[in-house]
Amino acid sequence: MFSSLKVDPRPPILKSPLQELAFQATICLAQFLSQGSVTMSLSTMNIVLESFSERSGHEVPMWFMGSYALTLGTFILISGRLGDLFGLRKIFVLGWLWAAFWCLITGLSYYSNSSEFFIICRAFQGIGFALIIPCGMGIMGTVYPNGKRKNLSFAFVGASAPVGATIGCLMAGVVGQLWWWCWAFWLLSICCVILAILSMYAIPGEFKHHNYTLREAYDKFDMWGSIVGIVGLILFNFVWNHGPVAGWGLAYIIVLLIVSIALLVGFFYLELCLVSHPLLPRSIFNRRIGLVLLCMSLGWGLFGIWQYYYWSLMMNLRGYTPIATAVTYMPLLILGITASLFVGFFMSKRRAPYIVCGAMIGFMCGCIFLSILPVHQTFWKLSFGQMFLLAWGMDCSFPAASLILSDFLPEEHQGMAGSLVNTVVNYSVSLFLAIGSTVEVQMYARTADYLKSYRATVYLGIGISAMAVLFSIVFIVTEHGKHHEQHHEEKSNEPTIEQLSTHIDEETSDKDSTT
Repeated sequence: MFSSLKVDPRPPILKSPLQELAFQATICLAQFLSQGSVTMSLSTMNIVLESFSERSGHEVPMWFMGSYALTLGTFILISGRLGDLFGLRKIFVLGWLWAAFWCLITGLSYYSNSSEFFIICRAFQGIGFALIIPCGMGIMGTVYPNGKRKNLSFAFVGASAPVGATIGCLMAGVVGQLWWWCWAFWLLSICCVILAILSMYAIPGEFKHHNYTLREAYDKFDMWGSIVGIVGLILFNFVWNHGPVAGWGLAYIIVLLIVSIALLVGFFYLELCLVSHPLLPRSIFNRRIGLVLLCMSLGWGLFGIWQYYYWSLMMNLRGYTPIATAVTYMPLLILGITASLFVGFFMSKRRAPYIVCGAMIGFMCGCIFLSILPVHQTFWKLSFGQMFLLAWGMDCSFPAASLILSDFLPEEHQGMAGSLVNTVVNYSVSLFLAIGSTVEVQMYARTADYLKSYRATVYLGIGISAMAVLFSIVFIVTEHGKHHEQHHEEKSNEPTIEQLSTHIDEETSDKDSTT
C-alpha cells in the first residue's frame, strides 16, 4: 500500500504487504460501517416511520439517528479503557458480534409495530460500534509509530467516513425504496459477522499493554466513574431530546436535567480527585487537548444538525426520493477522500492547528449555504457547493484530531485516544441535534411552516460553528506561542561562540599539561 511512497518502513508485526492491506481494511471498514449506520436511518426515516402505524410526528425520526449516536458517543467513553485493560482485539471482535446481533433485532423490530422498540434497538446497535471504533483506532495507534506512515493510515480511516456515509444511505435507500427496509439492517448484520471473523486473522496479537489477570484488570477499571459518567451523559442527552416533545415545563424534565448535570460534575470530580485509576488519563486535562476536543464538539455538533435537516429539506420539501437524496451525497464521498488524504500527506504538529481551523470554517460556511438554500433550486448550485465545504470540515478535522491525541498519549492509552475523539464527535452529533429540535418544535408551533422551522435550526448551527471557528483561532494562537517558546529555549540552550572558544582553550590547556 505504501511501497511507492517515501514513508517509513512497514511495522515488523505486519509480516507482508497483504497482511497490512487486510489490517488496514479491517480498521477502515469499522469507520465505514459506523458512519453508514448513521446515514441508513436518514435515507429510510420516512419509510420506517410509515411502517409503524401506531406513532407519527415529525419529532420521532430524529430519534432514529439520535439514539444510535447517543449510545455510540456515550459508551465509547469506556470502551477504549476496556480495550487497554482486557485486550484491544478482544473488545474489537466482541463489538462486531454485539453489533451483528442488534442489527438483526433492529430489522425484526418491524414485527413489533413499535417505533419505540426500533429506537431502543438502534441504541443497542450503537453500543456495538462504540466498542469497535476506539479499539480499532487504538490498535492502529499502537502498530504504527509516529511518522508519515501513521499519518497516512489515519487518513485512510478518515476517508472511510464519507465513503461509509454515502454508501450507507444509498444502500439503505435502494433497499428501503425498492425492496424492504428490514433487509438493510440484516445485510449490515451479515457484514458485522464477516468482519468479526476477519478481525481474528487480520489483526496480529491481542494488544494488551499489561499482562493483567482478569481480577487485576477489573480492579484497575474505574467502575464507579464509568457508571456515573454514562448515566450522566445519557440523562443529559435524553432531557434535550425529550424536552421539546414532552414540554420543558414538566417537573420531571427539570429534575432529570439537574440530576444529569450533578452526575457529570461528580464524574469529573471522581476522575480528577478520587480514583486511583481514572477512566480518563489526568494528562489529557490540559489546554491543548481541551481546545481540540471543544472545536470537534462544536464543529461536529453543527454537522449533526446539517445532516438531519439537509435530508429533511430534500425529502420533505423538495420531494426527492431516498435514492435521489442519497445520490446527492456522492460529491461528499469524492471530496471527502481527497480531504482526508490531504491531511495524511501534510499533517504535522505545526500544521495541525491550521487544519483544525480550516475544518471549522468549512463546517460554518456549509451550514450558511443550507440556511439560504431555496427549496426549488437545482442541486447543482448551492446544494452542490456546500458539499465542498462540508467535506473539508468532516474529513480534515477527524484525522487531524485523532493524530493530535494519538501522538500526545502514551502507547498504553492508545485506545483512550480513539475513545476521546469519537466520544466527542458522536455525542455532540446527538446532543446538538436534540438542542436544534427544540428550536424546530418551537418555531413550527408558531408558524406551522416546515421551511421556517428548519431554517431556524440551521441558524442555531451557524452560531455553534462560529464558536468553533473562534476557539480554533485561539488554538492557533496558543500553539504558535508554545512553539515560539520552545524555539527560544532551544536557542538559549545552544552554546555561544564565547562558550565554544573557552571550551576549546580548556581542552588545549589540558592536552599541554598532559604532554
